[in-house]
Amino acid sequence: MIGPQIIHLDYLERIWQLRYFIFALVQNDIVNQRYKGSFLGVGWSLMRPMVMTAILCVVFGKLFNRPLAEYAPYLLLGMTTWQFLTESINQGCCAFITGASYIKQQRVPLAIFPLRIVLASAFHFLIAFGIALAVTLIFRGYIDPLALLALIPALLILFLLAWSLAIVSGVLQAHFPDMANMLEIFLQIAFYVTPILYRPEDFPNRGRLMEFFDWNPFASILALVRTPILDGTLPTGQQIFLSLAFLAAVGTLAIFLLRKLERTLVFWI
Repeated sequence: MIGPQIIHLDYLERIWQLRYFIFALVQNDIVNQRYKGSFLGVGWSLMRPMVMTAILCVVFGKLFNRPLAEYAPYLLLGMTTWQFLTESINQGCCAFITGASYIKQQRVPLAIFPLRIVLASAFHFLIAFGIALAVTLIFRGYIDPLALLALIPALLILFLLAWSLAIVSGVLQAHFPDMANMLEIFLQIAFYVTPILYRPEDFPNRGRLMEFFDWNPFASILALVRTPILDGTLPTGQQIFLSLAFLAAVGTLAIFLLRKLERTLVFWI
């Protein structure tokens, strides 16, 4: 039985041993929960970023005077990545509550329940991300295959960050029932202050605003995904550093919360 020292390798080994159980939960979430009785099924995971991208391209493409071939891939990659993070956070709020029946029956690693949420969101993200790559290829005509290798560590960082954020939001929601509403407001604000709809260079001569963009960790995370695809280059050293620092901070908080509450979280749900 695993004690509160959940950093140990045996904790990760226990998660690996439960991989079929986790995959069964993920399959149930995708097939029986989200798309049960749905006509389009998985197609709905593509509808939101595609429709939003089409609408926003018309509005903001003209506002920022960006050609469609340049703006559509930029916007779609940003929207799909942001949607993955926000789904992981918002649905992560219910991770421990929906898994309460399992948690109360036997002692299992608590991290598997946010992992369940993130894996389901990752399934939809990969589909939408594949469409975003196809749209980029159509508009740009070429994607540097060597630069795409940089996506491997970028997607790993993105996944680990989403998992950590889901753990934190799940713990906070279990203890503070209003946390989901507070996070929704925070994410709405974060959406508009993160360069998803626009590029930082669309705001010239805004010294402090540009500094905010440079040090916004969400902007750096998006750059890890966008830059290799759109520019064929690696992200800047600052963007890589900020992304890793952000992951380290959120991951450390997630580990701390799980270590602290491994034995007591069951009484909150």
